[in-house]
Amino acid sequence: MEIRYFQIIVPIVSLFFIVKQIREHFSAKSGIWETFIIVAFWVGVLVFALFPDFISEWIARIFGIKDNINAILFFAIGLLFYFQLQLFKTIKKQDETITELVRKLALENIEEKSEA
Repeated sequence: MEIRYFQIIVPIVSLFFIVKQIREHFSAKSGIWETFIIVAFWVGVLVFALFPDFISEWIARIFGIKDNINAILFFAIGLLFYFQLQLFKTIKKQDETITELVRKLALENIEEKSEA
């Protein structure tokens, strides 16, 4: 097995981000789920960097795609769409919360002016 430069650099960078996220968690800057998701992502990147051929061929076999590079691209695009959808849901929920808050503040403001 030939060791390539990215197989050394990417795990080091991944470990740096994993340690950084764990520190943020213990300093109460991020929650447990956020920490879990980010650490799982960087562990995935680390493992993929260490065994790129095995993982890409495995993904290609699962999805029935002949070329392992195409399998990785399709898989990555699928993940991007999933994360985009989750981001959209979060923004939509946040928008609804802000709208509800503004309505409450507006009603309180009207009540205060009518009492004065």
